[in-house]
Amino acid sequence: MSYKTGVCNFCGTGCGNLIKISDDAIKGVFPSPGHPVGKGKLCVRGWHIHELLNSEDRITSPLIKKNESFEKASYEEAISTVAGRLAKYSGEEIAFLASPRASNEDNYLFGKLARAVFKSNNISLAADTGHRNSVDVLLEGTGMPAMLGTIDDIRSTDFILVVGTDITKLNPILGSEIHMAARAGANVITISSRVTQIAKLSRVHMNNKPGTKKILLAALARIIIEENLQDADYIQKYSEGFEGFANVLGALNLDDVPSVTGIGLDDIKSVARALAKSQRAMAFFSSGISGLDKDTISFIYNLFLVAGKVGKEGCGVNPVAGICNIVGSYDMGVAPDMLPGYQKLQGAAVNTFNAEWKTELSAKAGKSVGELLSAASPKLKALVVVDHDEEIIRNADKIKNIEFVVYLGSYTNTFTDMAHVVIPTPTYAETDGTYTNTERRVQLNIKKFDAKFPVMPAWQIYSKIAEKNGAAWSYKSASDIMTEIAKVVPVYSGITFAKLEKVFGLQWPCDAAHEAGTPRLNVQEAQRKMKFIKVPAEYGVQSATSEYPFLLMTGKANYFWHQNNIMKKTNIPKREYNALLLLYPKGFVDICPEDAKTLGVRDRWPVNIVSAKGSMKIAARITKDVNPGTAYVPYFVQDMITEFLLEHAAAVEGGEDAIIPVKIEKV
Repeated sequence: MSYKTGVCNFCGTGCGNLIKISDDAIKGVFPSPGHPVGKGKLCVRGWHIHELLNSEDRITSPLIKKNESFEKASYEEAISTVAGRLAKYSGEEIAFLASPRASNEDNYLFGKLARAVFKSNNISLAADTGHRNSVDVLLEGTGMPAMLGTIDDIRSTDFILVVGTDITKLNPILGSEIHMAARAGANVITISSRVTQIAKLSRVHMNNKPGTKKILLAALARIIIEENLQDADYIQKYSEGFEGFANVLGALNLDDVPSVTGIGLDDIKSVARALAKSQRAMAFFSSGISGLDKDTISFIYNLFLVAGKVGKEGCGVNPVAGICNIVGSYDMGVAPDMLPGYQKLQGAAVNTFNAEWKTELSAKAGKSVGELLSAASPKLKALVVVDHDEEIIRNADKIKNIEFVVYLGSYTNTFTDMAHVVIPTPTYAETDGTYTNTERRVQLNIKKFDAKFPVMPAWQIYSKIAEKNGAAWSYKSASDIMTEIAKVVPVYSGITFAKLEKVFGLQWPCDAAHEAGTPRLNVQEAQRKMKFIKVPAEYGVQSATSEYPFLLMTGKANYFWHQNNIMKKTNIPKREYNALLLLYPKGFVDICPEDAKTLGVRDRWPVNIVSAKGSMKIAARITKDVNPGTAYVPYFVQDMITEFLLEHAAAVEGGEDAIIPVKIEKV
């Protein structure tokens, strides 16, 4: 029996663990006491990752569909079929959907396969829009498109703003760090339209009306400027664009803010002053599970820039990643409009990759798989999907009409049946690779044991497909791929497997100037001034009407993110999920006791939710967590998507501040 160090593969926090191995099988998991992220802790998901790794729902052999049924095949036959079929299409006719759970090395080669071999920039990530929004804002604002602070600073900061996310449930380890900071005296402020667990632990909960976060954040910034509390020297020395932002805020009438947001002006002023006067301040918001729109993220970033709380020790604007390697996946350029290292798909960057990859890349941006499917593009003839089953909920009919679909993954799921070729890949414990957590920490996960059946690493599958289409790649290990990544991704230039074997990860930028990594953005080392992001002067608040008097919010359950295939293979989270379904088999809508009394309904009684686009019959869950006139639906049950929320896909994808005006009727 032995214990092997590893990294939890569930959410983006990236906690360290110890995997208990006996007879080439995982017998249990324990927290790593010396790990700088988890600090000897695991959440309910992390404690049960061995159940996922022991799941019997594995894809054990390549499959090829013949006469509408699957037949087992060899890797050689499956790879040859994929290589031959894809070669028949142009780059614009193929789309590649990567996985935010795949390693950096696998995602890097997946992108290289798409762009260099099949000449397609139609490559995207199976993830929520919220993370890309935070990437765009922070890349433009600072050049560092991920968490600007570090987890290690949380306990020593004195002001924490949590916007929207119920971080104690969705990212429990980070939530516990914020709780520890609060116990040490930090002023924790929450902005959310529901009473979440983190709201209950906060000193101040700004329980704003749905859809008004932007106005509340704008008011906080306006008050800091109006009362001359901004760090003028900092702004002049380290930033640009302040006047433009201040001019936009000048159009905001502060006297109107309380009626619009539901938050008193004195309370808003108190929070603004506390932020401005704090020495160390951090903001947290979800980038993936219940993300924010780009404008809301811009207001958060601009607010902290006004207060002088960006680029300093104990400070930072911090998007919290929902999926284990979503940060690393974007680092590897898994997007239709950018190359690895967030480099633009044009000019010198294209020349660099042409030279390294020995190819001629197209400089024309592609489209995401979601865009191609939602538009039902007639050009889309082939689709390659890695470790994903959520898209089937919204686009099953369209996917069924695609000529050739390839699926690569470890576990069976609802997507598998839609493929023409299925190729099994190892779990992350059965192969080597690196994963980048929410604080930019690149961590090495070494193979723990061999699978019980022959299985080929994904990077090797991509290499063989490339080889059959004329590309001679010479990788012999995942380490070789990281060596190439370090050549073309500047912030990874100092990272090697040999260095990672000796530490609990390295935070990028890791280069010649920062050999031990970079814990946080340092404004004094920045290559350029930070920019204030342009924001709209109009906030687009959607109000209830006499016909539709309720504002419906949508979100994701804490155990199940969409139809998450991974979570359903672990016993404790699955038990919690099933227990909830015993009470609410078709899901539920949260309404407050006052509204329930007016409607004449009790807990678990059926109600109709009616909007301008459709209706949905669902059980009521009576709770004080929502305010009168508001309702909340976590959409983790498939029928809820197909019956109603599909009609409101734009609102669902719009993130936490998106709302749907509805009426609720007793059945």
